[in-house]
This record gives sequence, C-alpha cells and structure tokens, in this order.
Amino acid sequence: MPEIWLRYGTTDVVLDIRFENLAGHVSPAAAAAGFAPMPEEQIKAALDSVPVTDNMLILALSPSKAAARAVGAIAGAARAKGFAVTVDVPARFASSLRAQLTPQQHEEGGEAGRQQQQQQQQAAAATVSVNRIDYQQQSSFPDRLSKFQSVVTVSQVAYDPLFGFAGAPTALVRALYPGRMAEAFAARSGNMPAPGVQGEPLKVALATAADSLDGAEAAEAAGRPAVTSIEMVASSAGIAGVHVGGSVGESFSKAVDQLRSISAIDCERTRSLIVSASGEPGVHSTLAGALNSLWNCVHAAREGGTAVLLAECREGLGGGALQAFVEGRLRPEQLMLPPPSPSSSSSSYVEGLEHLVYMHELKQRYELGLVSSLPNYYATKLGFTTYTGVKDAHEKLLARHGRGHKGLVVSDADVVALRTAA
Repeated sequence: MPEIWLRYGTTDVVLDIRFENLAGHVSPAAAAAGFAPMPEEQIKAALDSVPVTDNMLILALSPSKAAARAVGAIAGAARAKGFAVTVDVPARFASSLRAQLTPQQHEEGGEAGRQQQQQQQQAAAATVSVNRIDYQQQSSFPDRLSKFQSVVTVSQVAYDPLFGFAGAPTALVRALYPGRMAEAFAARSGNMPAPGVQGEPLKVALATAADSLDGAEAAEAAGRPAVTSIEMVASSAGIAGVHVGGSVGESFSKAVDQLRSISAIDCERTRSLIVSASGEPGVHSTLAGALNSLWNCVHAAREGGTAVLLAECREGLGGGALQAFVEGRLRPEQLMLPPPSPSSSSSSYVEGLEHLVYMHELKQRYELGLVSSLPNYYATKLGFTTYTGVKDAHEKLLARHGRGHKGLVVSDADVVALRTAA
C-alpha cells in the first residue's frame, strides 16, 4: 500500500491508498517534459542580473517560496551596496510573504544554498519595510511609483481558471484595479473554468500592466521609474525558471511559455479526484485562493464523479463573494445570469465572484468535496461535501464509487495541466 504525502497548509498529511484504487499520482515531477529544478548557480546568476539602485521599490505580487527567494536576494544585493529598499505587497499576500521571508521556511537548494538564502532573507526581513497595498491605493499607484528611482516586480506563474494563467499582470489587476478586474470578468467566454486558455480576460490584464508598468523608454518619457520584471516558474520540487525582463508582459510571456511546455500530464478521466491545492502554504490559507487549483483539475473527473479539494483555509473563506454568499448577502439566483458583455457596469463584480459562478455550473456535473479547517456550515452552504480528513475522504469515495474503483491524486494542482481524452 503506497503512502502519498500531500500538502495541507504548512504541513503534509499522508494518504494510504491501495495500488488497485490508484489511477495515478499527478505531480510536477510526473510531467513528461520534466519540471526539473534549475541548478543553484543558475538561479543565483539570474537574480544577480537584476539591476539594483538606491531608493528602489520591490513590488511583490506573489507570496510563494520562489518569489520570496527573489525578494530576499534582490533586497540583500541592494542593501549590501547601502541602497534603500521598500517592499510593497497586496494585502491578501502580506502575511504569507512575511512567513516566507523567515529563513527557516526555505528548504530548497542544498545545504550551501539554504545557508545563503537564509543569510540574504534574514537581512532583508530585518531591514526592509514591507507595506500592505490595497484597493484604496489604486488612484495613487502612479504617484507611488514616481517616488522611487527604480521598480522591480516579482511574481510566479500558475494556472488560473479565469485568466488562463496567473502572474504579475493578473495579480496587479486583482489587487489594484477593481474596474479592470470587473472588465476581465465580463470578458470571459462562459461560466466554466478555462485554465490554460489565453483569452480576453488575460488581454485585459496584460493591457493594464502595460499601462501602469511600462518598459524603460516609455517610463522615462512619462517621468516614471524604469521597471524590471521577474517571473518565476516553480513547484514544490524547486525553482524551474527565473525570467527577467524589461517589462511585465515580456517576463510573464516567457514564464507562461515555459510552464506550458513542462507542466502537461496526460491522464484518463476517473470517478474520483483528491486534489492538494499547492505546494505553497499561502495558496492553502483561504478557500478563495485554493479553489483555483480545484477548477484547474475538475475536468479530469467523469461526469457524476467526485472532486475533493485538500486545503487548510486557516484564514477562512478569503472574504469577497464567498463571504457574502454564506452570509446571505449574495443570492443564488444572481449567479444564474449569462456572462455579461464587457461594456456592462463594473459594479456587478465582487472579488471571487468567479468561484461562485463555477460552483453553480460544476455542481450540476460533479460532487464537490472539501477537506479543510473551515466550519462545516460555510462549506455546506457553498455546496461542498465535507470530510474530517484525507483518510475519511478516501473511505467515503470508495463507499460512493465502489471499493474497486480507481481515483486520481493530484499534488501542486496550481502548476500542472491535466490533459484528458476528448
């Protein structure tokens, strides 16, 4: 009987499953093209290539281990030259990023690499001002940028059910531009998740990033600081790519191309899925953050099957539309409308509304399950079947779909692409 260890918040839990019940264990390591970590010296060389100046802003748009590694390295390099550094981070990422900047949180890169990371990040965490940014700063964002000599954006790509891919452009839109976020939501082509599809919502995000964070020449003409953008490709196995560019769009495009080339995994549709949201603890912190991973994989279940999400959700639902729905401030009938036109009012969007739309559609095809620390009332109100743990989920899946059925287990579900036969 194999033991499969799955990420659950800041820890791992074990799933004991018989070979005859296991259709496969999908993880980045299982991808045909290989999700191999970069050699440590190549990671260091890529981060060392980032130009640093005095009075520099690091705009951290991801709370991942890889992003924190980059933030720590760049801040450490700047501080070593006596330069002043400030880190801005969206409010929803702030606590997770601070945790990742704590040296003991890092595990990758071998002993020498870990020691070097710890030294860099300890210095950065001790001296860098980390500022939470929120929607109220949107109107003053250009003014904020103009106070600095240079800006470095740091993010990490993943799959996203609304934009196709997540990264710096989408994080920027979600954090600072609610009107453009509403436009992106209205531009979706339907009410089903579309991970890996580069459609109209992503065009909105890329245009917004280009307008607010230009390349060097445009920035100079507009009196804004030059921007260097870093987009990481990573999984629980380590950092697979560091893409440094002179614009957000450039580095994002290169990172997406790499992610697509190394993350595809062929699989057969099964009657049950157990999905670990991510190798990143921050993704597990709220239901809103973890659901993207479920939507990325749910199509691998047969119609009438069960897809179970494993996510701790220690910080709750994540606010927004999910919170409004369980509190009765958002009615189910409001979710039954067809996709609005991009010209419709932006006031119709509430943060996380896409999750409720997907739930409404998917519950008609699948049973959705959840292993989390959320109160059962919240989960059942949203339409999830709840389980006390991964063992309980597995046993009940066997009872529902047959003792001899085979289920699929997915790790790092935010960075793998499951390809199923039509």
